[in-house]
Amino acid sequence: MIEHGNLIFIQFGSDLNAISAVTKGYRHALLNHMGVAVKNSKGVFVLEAFPPEVRVTQLEVFLRRSNDLQGNPRFMAGRLLPQHRHLIPAAIGYGLTQRNKPYDQLYLTEEDALYCSELVVDMFKTANGGATFFEEHPMSFRDKTSGEILPAWIAYYKHFGIAVPDGDPGSNPGDMSKDPRLEIFLVQGKISGYVSP
Repeated sequence: MIEHGNLIFIQFGSDLNAISAVTKGYRHALLNHMGVAVKNSKGVFVLEAFPPEVRVTQLEVFLRRSNDLQGNPRFMAGRLLPQHRHLIPAAIGYGLTQRNKPYDQLYLTEEDALYCSELVVDMFKTANGGATFFEEHPMSFRDKTSGEILPAWIAYYKHFGIAVPDGDPGSNPGDMSKDPRLEIFLVQGKISGYVSP
């Protein structure tokens, strides 16, 4: 059962896209989007940064994006360990103030636009009194085997007229799903790469 403050990670699109190709998630899962569950009297929603902006989406709609070819959702849910759950109300409160902020198509850490995991990083940093909670790491846009920047990312950033920000600080759903302060308690569907315990 998804509860208020749970982090939800999904795989949408092809089995291996440009995001999941460069970072493996919890138990090698290929994850490429995430959000935070918000539960109220009207139901369960997901606070997310998804094109074109930061929004609150019905859980069913959020999960439907992960459907495989047979129409089955592919997602996992994690909850903060008990000693960190006090951060959830302030994190969600801050996240809700970010609604309608543009989606960050460039995956940079500037604050005028946000991508999915960046929103969550900012939410918990704010709730933690401005101290980093979820760590950012140097971003990789490189093939895990060859070490070369993936052609898809070169073409993507060429479209915007900038260099691939390889090595710049950032976050992604795969890395965040492996955070030791998070307990993955639900895995649903056939997530590519996922290895069962």
